[in-house]
Amino acid sequence: MLPVSVDTSAMILFSQRHSPFARKAEVALLEAGLATIEVRHLADHVSQGDEAVYPENPLNTAPLLILDDGRSVFESEEICFYIDEFSRGALIPKDAGEREAVLTLQHLATGLCALGADLRWELQQNDMGISVPGLREDLIAQLGAAYDILENGPPMDRTPGEAVADIGTIALATALDWLTFRGLDRYLAPHPNLDWWVDSFRERPSMAATEYEDLSDL
Repeated sequence: MLPVSVDTSAMILFSQRHSPFARKAEVALLEAGLATIEVRHLADHVSQGDEAVYPENPLNTAPLLILDDGRSVFESEEICFYIDEFSRGALIPKDAGEREAVLTLQHLATGLCALGADLRWELQQNDMGISVPGLREDLIAQLGAAYDILENGPPMDRTPGEAVADIGTIALATALDWLTFRGLDRYLAPHPNLDWWVDSFRERPSMAATEYEDLSDL
């Protein structure tokens, strides 16, 4: 249970410009109207023992949210639950059915990022001649199957320009945009409906303010 009163201006979100999970948290902040929370961007690679992160998160990963009482919250889904609470339910519906649909979409987005990360790693391994036979094709097929489901399903029933995005559409948009940013969608067949949806969602101010950047090859 969160305290009755919180001071969001005393909170800090540590983020990274190349991470879909960190961007999801940043977009959620903006969509929830919590621009008072300070955002600090870490280097592309959080080095072991980063003095800003490691003492608060032994996993040494971003995003990381420092609350006004000094407690730390890490893992993007948990951070977004806090953001929703701070904004009095702006991102996650209270209705059980709607809530389930939104959170399911968020989990699907997380899975897309995991598949994308695995595919990137496999492609890098392949360049070094040490890839796993058939793995690349399997990962591409799994990504393609997920895109096929999304092409004529959720979020096609949601308009990208809705007043406030929910955590499901935020997670999906940042995940799909990351897959494009990394060039991984070039292995997939065209999905015009999904492309239209993502392009429209990118026009939201919260997305424009948090575009991916990467100065490394991570």
